[in-house]
Formats: sequence, structure tokens, C-alpha cells
Amino acid sequence: MAKEEAMLSQAGKIEQEYKEGLNYKNQMGLLKQWAEYERMKAGDQWPKVTEKTKNLPRPVFNIIKQIINHKVASVMNENIKMVFSANDAEEDSPEFEGADKYTRYADTTWEKVKQDQLNEEALESGATTGPCIWHYYWDTSKQGGNQLKYIGEIAGEVIDPVNYFPGNPQETNVQKQPYNIITYRDLVDNVKDMAVNNGVTSEMVTWIKPDSETEDQAYDMAKKELVDDKKVTVIVKYRKDNKGFIWFKKVASGIVVAPDTNTRMSRYPLVIMQWERRKRSVFGVSDVEGLIPNQKAINFLMAMQLLSVQLTGWPKLIIDPAMVQQKVTNTPGEVINVVGGSSGNIGNSIQYMNPGHVSNNASNLVSDFLSYTKEVAGANENALGEQNAGQLNATAIMLLQKASGVPLESIKRRFYQAMEDVGLVWSEFWKVNYNTERMVTMKDDDGEEYTDTFTGSDYANVDMALKIDIGPSSSYSESLMMTSLDKLFDGQHITLEDYLQFAPKNVIPFSDRLLKKLQERQQQMANDPRNAIAQLTPEEQQAFYNAPPEVQQRILSQLQPQPMEQPMTQPQAPVM
Repeated sequence: MAKEEAMLSQAGKIEQEYKEGLNYKNQMGLLKQWAEYERMKAGDQWPKVTEKTKNLPRPVFNIIKQIINHKVASVMNENIKMVFSANDAEEDSPEFEGADKYTRYADTTWEKVKQDQLNEEALESGATTGPCIWHYYWDTSKQGGNQLKYIGEIAGEVIDPVNYFPGNPQETNVQKQPYNIITYRDLVDNVKDMAVNNGVTSEMVTWIKPDSETEDQAYDMAKKELVDDKKVTVIVKYRKDNKGFIWFKKVASGIVVAPDTNTRMSRYPLVIMQWERRKRSVFGVSDVEGLIPNQKAINFLMAMQLLSVQLTGWPKLIIDPAMVQQKVTNTPGEVINVVGGSSGNIGNSIQYMNPGHVSNNASNLVSDFLSYTKEVAGANENALGEQNAGQLNATAIMLLQKASGVPLESIKRRFYQAMEDVGLVWSEFWKVNYNTERMVTMKDDDGEEYTDTFTGSDYANVDMALKIDIGPSSSYSESLMMTSLDKLFDGQHITLEDYLQFAPKNVIPFSDRLLKKLQERQQQMANDPRNAIAQLTPEEQQAFYNAPPEVQQRILSQLQPQPMEQPMTQPQAPVM
């Protein structure tokens, strides 16, 4: 009974911390702001229709989505490689080998956790709401191996800021937080199974009930669930003890469904990046916040111009009901009967209302809003690729885009730092959880795959440093590379073999087969002595063919490549 009371007390404390974090977000107005930002990016940019505005045109020119998509693509437009190095280690030492394996297995982990997909999702979330949040955990449902069986792998997910509650919202460094709480919605049956597997009594399991805390999810699509009485909010708390180890615990419906567990890691498995910094705020600032007024102005100006065209093309009628008694429609050539036509004022019985004219400056104002907004946001025509590239080569396009991308450099630097933090989190998992030998697939320096054994815990005590190498990956980078190769090949500075070897794989995807076939053909030509005859002058060739057959055969036999003679081995003197 005392144990159950202690668990209830612990669960109550965690729920209180969660409610305090939720109250902070409500006081700062973050939940309402994030919901509005998400609606604007999704294209829901007009207020709800009322009786007075039901006929108002509602065009949407979604520059917010265009700018965010451009910025996210620009930030991700580089190849990222994690490079581990052992401090003060010689090249042939076990420490050096461990750092090399960590480097190669980082590429494998990148593909396994779908890091590119996680990055895109996190950056879109950050550009829309402010923070980019990655969360990594140990997934015991993943297992594999044929000869060396293993259980568990690293898994990753993106946490929405709505579901993240730091212990200190003013601290921007996640590793300095007193605790970190994340929440998610799960089916009640799944949470009950989790509790049973973790030894929770059957009586306490019955306390796990569905709740209706969807209002705290902020977003329109999250507030309404498929079945209202099937889900419950699960609270996950990470904390750091006085020895520096990270512990986690899960709570739902006021009870602990997963007990306090020591991860044996020294870093929170969370990585946070602020899209734009804001002083004393872990959540930062998004791009959408500053774009909303301009977006609304553009939509309104276009709506007014469209309404003017509608009223001019289909103006309203003014009818004297005493003279026009039939129902008037929009049918072309319709005959309208007028009563009392002899009075002489037929023209006043029915006429079009002249709508007000929209200023000619409205169209220019829309263009100015679009261009100025994109320019200030760092998404001008050069960056978006909207310039006329017909007369530009790859180098010129690259230089234009590089110059236009300067406003994004600070965001890129924060992203690269976040990827370094991700690598440090992965290394913690390898040192702690990869404690049995497993066969893994890695790549050598030429990009070819090979299998090797990997036991991350063998290098748990190795002092390693991590840096991020950045390489180009855009189509313009490939164009620039091909342009350089073409110039070198045309100038006969490189051979055809060099050209095929260094050409990008996605430009010449079959370059390996071409190179192999070319080498086979050259080998055949080298083994055929008649190829040497073809290199002679016409006079020398004529002399060869005029020679007797036995002389020709003797010449050809001399041109045939001879096997190398093996050197005779000398007996070595015995060691004294």
C-alpha cells in the first residue's frame, strides 16, 4: 500500500509540473498563436463566413507556404556527415578504430532512423511555430540479425512544441534544463498493456480512463479525434540525477504506467533548435509571425480587385416594382415588360447600379507587397529559382543563389549545431545500449557497402570529438561539377576513365558499368599485338603486310606481352 501511495504521489507531482507548463503557454498565448500560424501556412487565411460576408471573394495567394518551403529546402540543401575522432589516438590504435566505426555507423543510423525525413518535418515545424525538436528513444520492438541476433535500435521522432514542456522555458540549452516533459495521445488499451508489462497492479490499471484533453493540443486537426472516449494523455518526464545520469518515467490518468528508469546516458535524448532566436525563450520565433499581416493585406487587396471585376461585369439592378412586375434573370437578350411605358420615364424603371472603381494603385501595391515580402524574408526570385536562367550557366546560377542565401546562413549554422547534438545523442545510445556484438552494414571510402561487427560499448571510455562535414547536394552543385569535368575533359587534362569515375552518380547512374566495360576493352586491346601494328605509320604498315607470313608471325610473337619472371628466392641465413 505504501508503494502505491508513493507512486500516486510521484504521478501527482509530474502532472502538476505538466499543468504548470501548460499554464505558462496559455499565459504567453503560445497555443493560440501556434494554431493561427499553422492555419495560415495550411492556406486557411480568412475568417469564418458570416451572413454579411458570404458573397465576398476569398482568394488565397499563399506566400507563407512558398517562403517556408523555400527556406526549409535551402537549409537542407547540403549533405551532412558526422565525423568522430578519438582525441590523442594513433592511427592504428583501438581508439582510432572505434572513432572510425562510429563515423561509418553514423551514416547507417542516419538512413535507419530516416533522419532526412525527420529534419524536414522538424524544420517545417520550426519555421511555422519557432522551435525544432528531435526526440530519440530505444525501440525494443526492432530486432534482427541472422548469425548474431540483437534486440533494440535507435528510433527518432519530431516533437511538436505543443507537446514539449521544459522545466525552465527561459533556458535555451536543453541539456541545462532541470527536467523535460513531453506528452502524446495514445489508445487506452495500449497504455493499459504498458502498465501491466511494467508490473502495475490490476486495480490501478482500471484507473486508466480516457480523457478529453484535446483542447490542449492547440491545432484544429488535433482537437477532434476519431473516437472521443478511446485515448488518454501520456506524460513522459526526463530528469537528471546528481550523478549526471538521465532517468525517465511515464504517467497517465494520475498513475505511473512506466517506473523511474535509468537510461545510463548523460545527455537528454532531446535536441532543440530555435528557428529564430528570441531572448530568454526556448521556443524562439517563427517566420510566420512576421508574415501574417502582409499575407492578409495581399489577400484583401486581391479580394477587393476581384469583387470590383464581379460588380463591374455583373452589376446590380435597380428596379421600380411598380413598373417592372416580372422576375428579372441573367438570361442574355431577356425581354423585360414595363408597365406604364407611356409616362416617358421608362429609363428610371430599371437600370444598373454603377459600382465604385478600385484604384489603379491596388495592382501595383499587390506586386510591391509580394516582392518586398519575399525580399525581406530572403526568398527573392534568385533564391526561388524564378529568374530567367536561359542565359546563365551553372556557375552564375550558383553565385546568384549563394548571394541570395546569405540571410539563411544563421539558420543553417544553428541547424548544423543541432545535427552535431544529434550525433552526440546517438553516441550515447551506442555506448550504453549497443552492448552486444551485432553485424551491421556500413560504407567504405568509395561508398561501397560492406558488413562488419559493431559493439558500441567497447568504446564507451574513449574520449571522442564530433564535427559536422558539409558537402553540396543541390542540382546546381551537380551542374557546376559537370561543367568543371567537361572543361577538364575537353582540355585533355583528364582521361575518359577519370571523367566517368568522378561524375555524380545521379547524372550518369550507369558510370560504373561504363567504366568497367571501357577497362575490359582496353585490356583486350592491350593483349592483342595487332593493335601495335595499327599504331605504325602507313609506310611501316605496308612493309609489314608485304613481309612473308613467317616474318609477320615472328614480329607478332615479339609484340605479345610476356609473363613476368618470378625472381629466384635466395635461402636466408639462419638467425643466430
